[in-house]
Amino acid sequence: MTSPNQGLNSLPLRNKKEACWVQSPELEGLKISSRVTLLEPGMYIFRYASQPPADRPVCIALQQAPLGKGAIDFFPAEGVSKNMLTRLGDTIVARVKGGTTTVLITEYHMFDAVIDPIDLRIDRIDTSPAIMRNFAIVATAEPSAAISSSPTPVALKLVAHLQGEGDVVSTEGWAGELDGTRRLEGFSVLWGEKPAGVDLVYTTTVAGSGPSPNVATGAFTGTRGKSLPLVSAGFSLVGPDRHFYELSGHLVFRGAAPQVIVANQMMYGPTGKEPLVALHICIAPATKMNAARYKSPWENSALTQKISSTGQKA
Repeated sequence: MTSPNQGLNSLPLRNKKEACWVQSPELEGLKISSRVTLLEPGMYIFRYASQPPADRPVCIALQQAPLGKGAIDFFPAEGVSKNMLTRLGDTIVARVKGGTTTVLITEYHMFDAVIDPIDLRIDRIDTSPAIMRNFAIVATAEPSAAISSSPTPVALKLVAHLQGEGDVVSTEGWAGELDGTRRLEGFSVLWGEKPAGVDLVYTTTVAGSGPSPNVATGAFTGTRGKSLPLVSAGFSLVGPDRHFYELSGHLVFRGAAPQVIVANQMMYGPTGKEPLVALHICIAPATKMNAARYKSPWENSALTQKISSTGQKA
């Protein structure tokens, strides 16, 4: 007589798609992790953007969480059932209406082993004038003695928890060392005099766990005092006026070249396990769509970082 666990392991991948909805203490090795993400009214695309080993399937289920005043409708693509993503390319389109709402994202790991983090891409469908091919933001010219060659970045302060140092505070929007080995274990971004209609949202993945919930400027993501590295991070601009700003920056994972931040995308090292050792984030008013990105701040070696007296050591 086969045990419930043996029966599950004998299922083909297609049937495991249904089985992963079973939550039972008898399923040895089953791991479940959940997080909640906040969505404003609009249209969104959820995509399964990873390819785990065939013998180690990871199912991602979506459902509305009981928070917020809005409602959400899910429209699964061909091959997707019960709002559950199971393989690379699985897609669900969602419509948020009636106000801000929250989505509960639940991962089901059908095995007792560690694999690279699963990437769930969440992209908002743009319906603003910015989708027009000839769209550009035109500002009224003001008299000045000289014409600036690039827009002035907004004032950001980055507070990062650095291994062995505690909280590192920088008003230049960067922390860590390009060729460093000390890992960043958490951070928060402060946006002074932030205008209405736009905000920065970010998330991270701590080694050994799934992605953390999205948080907005001023909130901390990651850990303090637990000696746990960050192995991924993602950044997005949100709000009706987000198209009037440009997000740029770099992430550096130990032993790897700096990566340019791509908005609305989780960024990892080459294997997904390298710890984050340096971070730069910049937001500037957009002069036109597809404006050139800023040069890497690592070219300026004169920038210094301040160690907070209130920081906790890793």
